[in-house]
Amino acid sequence: MPKLTHVLLALTACLLLFSSCYSYRVATHAQPGAEMNSRTAHSFFWGLVQKPKEISTPICDSLNANGVAVVQVKNNFGYSLITVLTLGIWAPVRIEWQCSKPCQINGHL
Repeated sequence: MPKLTHVLLALTACLLLFSSCYSYRVATHAQPGAEMNSRTAHSFFWGLVQKPKEISTPICDSLNANGVAVVQVKNNFGYSLITVLTLGIWAPVRIEWQCSKPCQINGHL
């Protein structure tokens, strides 16, 4: 019986740690590029302080891309647990974005 308990505890821990509570996805008509970029954003004191306040996309800018094709905001069990345990004082989320394909210059990509 102890082995079964350990297996159930390990399975429960994996489900809780690797599950995604919710995710929002914003997509445009632009064709997405190849790689997904990501960053963790933190909100403190119920949204009064945000770090970073603004997320820049230097990779998209360096590619001469015409904006961002996809943006996803993800929250998982660990982030939700942190938010609940701190009563909303600290609320992290994961933000992922994908640059659009580079603009055409003189008929070339």
